[in-house]
Amino acid sequence: MDKIDEARELLKMLGMPKAQQTDICCYVLLAMAGIRRDTEWANAENGWIRIHDIIQFANINYGSTYAENSRETFRKQALHHFRNAALVEDNGKATNSPNYRYRLTEETLQMIKAYQTSEWQKSVNRFLKYHEKLVDIYASKKKMTMMPVRINGADFQFSTGKHNELQKAIIEEFAPRFAPNSECLYVGDTIEKDLVKNVEKLIELGFEITLHDKMPDVV
Repeated sequence: MDKIDEARELLKMLGMPKAQQTDICCYVLLAMAGIRRDTEWANAENGWIRIHDIIQFANINYGSTYAENSRETFRKQALHHFRNAALVEDNGKATNSPNYRYRLTEETLQMIKAYQTSEWQKSVNRFLKYHEKLVDIYASKKKMTMMPVRINGADFQFSTGKHNELQKAIIEEFAPRFAPNSECLYVGDTIEKDLVKNVEKLIELGFEITLHDKMPDVV
């Protein structure tokens, strides 16, 4: 594997979400650790660095062509999440200050230095003992923002979003007011398409259901 693929594998093993295993995220990790194509991971470093320096490092050492106006992309796609995962820290300056810098935490540096050695897994386990995987943190936050909805007397959850807010209002407010004693036979969440589906009653009413049918949002 080349260094970019190795960086991607490293991020994956640390529990970073798929979106934080992209080339940009790999370039950020490599730049912050000072890992060039011929640098051993054992020689990683963690000097203070600007996003400008990260972009220049990637362009010079890995042939990328990022422009200065892509700094916010690097911040939002990589550095913000790396900080959430306790991989990096900043120097406490204002974000718009020319003196604002990032670096790998000392803990992260020591772990990276152990990459591809017999101590690597032990180092990762030690890190994850004190820092939850980012993929788990984000999954937990997503779960916490699920929208409760009561359908036919039972409790369900919709994923958040304007479309599901409308479906919730139809089921919990419109139906009791304008269709009292009605039963919800079908409703699809934007993620879980068949959250409720009473096939037998739908067929009795003339709905021919196949996996390819375009069902109404709420029946």
